[in-house]
Amino acid sequence: MGKEWLSSKEAARRLGVSSATLYAYVSRGLLRSEGSNGQRERRYSADDVAGLKRRRDVGRKAESIAANALDFGTPVLESSLTLIEQGRLYYRGWDATQLARGSSLERVAQLLWQCDERPFDEKNLPSMSTALRQAWQAAASLAPVDRCLLLLPAAARWDHPSWVEDRGAMLETGVRILRLLTAAVTLEPLSALPIHEQLATRWTVPTDQVPLVRAALVLSADHEFNASTFAARVVASTGANLHGSVIGGLAAINGPRHGGLTRRVAALLDSLKSEPDLEAALRQRLADGHDLPGFGHPLYPDGDVRAATLFELLQETVINAPELAFALRIAEAGEHLTGRKPNLDFATVTIERVLGLPQDSALAIFLLGRTVGWIAHAIEQSNGSLIRPRARYTGPRPTA
Repeated sequence: MGKEWLSSKEAARRLGVSSATLYAYVSRGLLRSEGSNGQRERRYSADDVAGLKRRRDVGRKAESIAANALDFGTPVLESSLTLIEQGRLYYRGWDATQLARGSSLERVAQLLWQCDERPFDEKNLPSMSTALRQAWQAAASLAPVDRCLLLLPAAARWDHPSWVEDRGAMLETGVRILRLLTAAVTLEPLSALPIHEQLATRWTVPTDQVPLVRAALVLSADHEFNASTFAARVVASTGANLHGSVIGGLAAINGPRHGGLTRRVAALLDSLKSEPDLEAALRQRLADGHDLPGFGHPLYPDGDVRAATLFELLQETVINAPELAFALRIAEAGEHLTGRKPNLDFATVTIERVLGLPQDSALAIFLLGRTVGWIAHAIEQSNGSLIRPRARYTGPRPTA
């Protein structure tokens, strides 16, 4: 049996779209069309149309599932920490993009935690107990997130104030956790220096480029009830200490649909290094049914303001960097094909590449910044009740 060909009208009907949308699919490389015996009318393979419909229906099914409670976009709890509204991001009413241009992560922590500088005293460092020293030695060869996951339980064992339901003690514990995780990322001695300075020193970042690291940390600090933050908040609702909440956040952030998405973005950039035509390579990727990691965010339909801010800073700081030019070309091609702009993951991986940082630095920056948010949510939840949602049962009904 020969291949079945469809007219544009029939192809549009089967897909349930207008002619304009059908032509948009072709221009984005999602669907092929061919000429028909020298006539102007284009024709479409029925198999290609069916394949596109299946891929699109899978996406719509995922969006439908996400409409259920506790899935993407459904408010479930009250919080006074972070607002995402009309394409902007605010920390307790302060524009996060403005904070990124001048504030340290510690200053943002004071804002989100509602405290002064006292918990950040230079003497407030984790105690290097025997258990923590042993964990430190065992963690040295692991990836940053795994090092953090190994060190926190050892630190919690002897950090007695973390078990006290006292706001002052919780704040001091939060600082110790933040400083411990920074040391875990840098593999340097514990320090009270600003986190961006510690990272810049360890990664030998030129002085004029250090603000890029600081801004990425600040813009990663909180994003209301994302997956890792909700995990941390659920743990906090049980009455567990701050270490437990942060461990919950760390376990969630490592997944490839959340913080671990930076690894997928890095892999995408690597795969395109030798491609002479970036848009053609991305078009083929989409035609093969793959997504473009690092593009789009449901909460920012007009573009992730965090990514836009970081790209502005990159262009102000390292405008002639080859890695930046390469990333911008990919961003332009990806947006042309999908209509989606780069998100925070794409931007932080670009910073990692432009500054020549170690592998997984983008994820390390994200986890250190987000630790501030996890602690803020844990503190806020400490005055709340147990988070215990109910399930919508979909299994077989009980038999009589």
